[in-house]
Amino acid sequence: MMASKNSLEEDSYTDPHDLESSDESDDGIHPTVSSYPRSTTHPLIDYVKNEWQTNPKYRDASKSPSPDRFPTGFRILASIVTAPRFRRYIIVYLVLLVTCWLTWKSILAPQMAENEALVKSLDAKTKDRVGGWYGTNAIPKFSDIVHMRTLDPSLLPGDERLRAGDRNRRRLIIVGDVHGCKDELDQLMEKVAFSPANGDHLIFTGDMINKGPQSLAVVDFARQHYASCVRGNHEDRILLLRQQMKDSNTLAQPDELDKDTISSGHYTERKLAKQLNDDEADWLEACPVILKLGQIKDMGQVVVVHGGLVPGVDLDRQDPSSVMNMRTIDLDTHVPSPSRDGMPWTKVFNKYSSMLYSEIKRTVPNAKSRMMTVIYGHDAASGLNIKKYTKGLDSGCVKGGKLTAMVIEDGGKQHTVSVKCSNYLEG
Repeated sequence: MMASKNSLEEDSYTDPHDLESSDESDDGIHPTVSSYPRSTTHPLIDYVKNEWQTNPKYRDASKSPSPDRFPTGFRILASIVTAPRFRRYIIVYLVLLVTCWLTWKSILAPQMAENEALVKSLDAKTKDRVGGWYGTNAIPKFSDIVHMRTLDPSLLPGDERLRAGDRNRRRLIIVGDVHGCKDELDQLMEKVAFSPANGDHLIFTGDMINKGPQSLAVVDFARQHYASCVRGNHEDRILLLRQQMKDSNTLAQPDELDKDTISSGHYTERKLAKQLNDDEADWLEACPVILKLGQIKDMGQVVVVHGGLVPGVDLDRQDPSSVMNMRTIDLDTHVPSPSRDGMPWTKVFNKYSSMLYSEIKRTVPNAKSRMMTVIYGHDAASGLNIKKYTKGLDSGCVKGGKLTAMVIEDGGKQHTVSVKCSNYLEG
């Protein structure tokens, strides 16, 4: 039985070499008739002919020409350009390029042009070309205005920092334009912990009165706390109007008569001028146009004005009207103006001061003490504007902005504190 089985297997076994397909297709690759198992005498790789590369019937006429027809450099460039990473880099570089261009056009170029104009305006050649700068001629005298006062040196902060509670501690609290906003002034004093008994002294930068609801209360508060002040353009206008009314014997005239004959704005000012009693008016009259605080560490000579100062002009030669009203300065003549069209006086002043300090810092002992810092109000449109040599504190309280104080402590430390205000000009 075993022998019979082996015999059967031997009879049914077929050698693969004995089975071959005799027919091939036209391409020489695919057989037309296949049998399995198939006899092979050579490796299969020998039967691969790659005829598709040379036979025209396998070519797709719709495809582009072979890359081999293009120069090698072109093929390399094409492969780089079509790479996804390259496209991403191109997008990033284009964004950076556009950003740099916009930054240059909108920020750097205007700043460089402004700096060039400021430097040119302070050049002696410009002075000669225009025949002299503002301040070189005599200024008008105003007998009814206090031009300048100096703060009592005992009120100034010392050079060394002292701990809270030290009986020698001193602070100056300098407040921007109040405009009769007494409630906000009270809040600000509470926020800075104002305490005359502990060495605090209060200073106003002008425009304490007018526009707001409690002008007289603000004046009375300042008087009660022995505050210092400078004359602002609103104090100047109200005091001049009050004097005119006294001279014309109309100070006691009923308000109803005024309301029927003059504009509402002028009526409000006339009403305030009549409400001021002699003591309040005298106190405001005593406010100087310029208040010299003296030397404060790291600030040099500190002065308080309402509007501004022309750089390079001695304090006693500054025009009082300009000091109360200026916002801009003509770059050629240095003539100040209350208009907003022009170069802000603060930029000219800071440029002048930085150039002066660069010139003297290596040759003059204690050069910082020769510099001047101006603290001012008046310019609500610019808001709180703290620079190296100018400190603007009018932050638009009466219009619903903020009421701001600068606190200067022993050791020259300084910071600002603000409170929010109601809008008293609505409607």
